[in-house]
Amino acid sequence: MVLQNSSEQSVLVSACLKVASLFDKLVYGFAHVMCWAYAFLIVVIITNVVMRYGFGNGLIVFEEIQWHLYAIGMMFGLSFAEVTNSQVRVDIVADRLKKKTVRLWEIFGTVVFVIPFIFVIVFNAWEYVANSYSVNESSSSPLGLPYRWAIKAVIPASFLLLLAAILSRLLKNIAALIAGDEIDAKEGGES
Repeated sequence: MVLQNSSEQSVLVSACLKVASLFDKLVYGFAHVMCWAYAFLIVVIITNVVMRYGFGNGLIVFEEIQWHLYAIGMMFGLSFAEVTNSQVRVDIVADRLKKKTVRLWEIFGTVVFVIPFIFVIVFNAWEYVANSYSVNESSSSPLGLPYRWAIKAVIPASFLLLLAAILSRLLKNIAALIAGDEIDAKEGGES
C-alpha cells in the first residue's frame, strides 16, 4: 500500500500512535498495580526471616508466597520493560545503523520472531493452566499454597500483556517509518 499524500500519512501515523498509546496505558496500569507485588514480597521476606530466626518457626507457605510474588513481578515486568524501552538489547550493533534500518529490523524481528513466540507460549499455557485447574493442583508441601493454577495463569496473562507492549512498539516503529524524522521529535529522540 502506497500512501498518496501527506494527509493520508498523517492519518495513519495518528491512528498508529493512538492505538500504541492505548496499549501503553494498559501496560502502565498493570505495572502500577503489579509493582505492589514487590512491596508485599519485602514484607513477606521480612516476616519469614523474623519467624524463622527470631522464633525458630519458618513456614513453607511464606516461601511459596515469595516465589509467587517474585514470579508475578518478573512476568508482568517484562511488558513494562518493553514499553519503557529498558529491556536488554544489542545497542552496539544498533548504534552503528541508521534509525530507519534499526526500525526495519525491529519490525522484522517483532513480526517474524516475537509475536509468533508469544502466541506459542499463550496457546500452550492455557492447557497448562487448565490441566492444573482440572486436577485442583496444589503445593506438594503439606502446608503449601493451594490453587497452583492461579500462579500458572500468570504465564498466559503476562504474555498477553507483553503482546500489547510489543504491538505498541510495532505501531510506533511503523508510524516512525511513515513519518520519518517528525516522530523522533515527538518521542524525545527515542527509537
